[in-house]
Amino acid sequence: MPFIGTISNIYGYGKPNRPVPATPAASGGSLLFTAASSSGIRIPNDVDFQLGSGDFTIEWFQYQLTGSGLNQRIFSIGSYPSISIAVSQEGSDSSKTFYAWMSGANAIASGLNLTNAWIHYAITRSGTSLRVFQNGTQIGSTLTNSTNFNNNTQAFQIGNETTQTIGAAFNGYITNFHWVKGTALYTANFSRPTAPITAVANTKLLLKATTSGTAFTDSSGSGKTSTPTGVAWNALTPF
Repeated sequence: MPFIGTISNIYGYGKPNRPVPATPAASGGSLLFTAASSSGIRIPNDVDFQLGSGDFTIEWFQYQLTGSGLNQRIFSIGSYPSISIAVSQEGSDSSKTFYAWMSGANAIASGLNLTNAWIHYAITRSGTSLRVFQNGTQIGSTLTNSTNFNNNTQAFQIGNETTQTIGAAFNGYITNFHWVKGTALYTANFSRPTAPITAVANTKLLLKATTSGTAFTDSSGSGKTSTPTGVAWNALTPF
């Protein structure tokens, strides 16, 4: 399992431990994951999540709280050790490693303090070039990846693995989770988004959590159905 690069300068907003919203509700909201063993958002397996060997973008904002599990998944299709595609943040609050599970676990950056800060992440593949961006800056090296992601049986899970466990349960806020099949939106450093993400061509899932009434509504136009457990809308937003 290769280790690639380190990172610092994580920019954050808000206050630790259930921060108080600092912006009007017009800027949207977020989804608060309680880190219970069965918590997460489950979406049925769908061809739109079968990325094949083509280009893609997966991006989101997160605000991780302290006291989190040691092997938290931001999202996953499959469960350890049979993971098709996933992201995990593993280790103690003060020193975590960011893993991209793409045909195996690739350690992208280590020694990270990811808690109590709004962070934007994006994972993209253009051709066979896989990149991870944190607040618009690439972290680690560009990986060569040509995996055919074609899992057609296991459900897509945000905030846990497909088979939920307390060790993999995310503790904190996630918003503007965006899944794009067929397009790498970012191939070089970019300016971190300062407004809610909007659907673009090839968007297959977009959870903006704009209001409590639309917290789990898919804004992609694809009409994905989400089933939340231990997740609630919150007015906190990174914008």
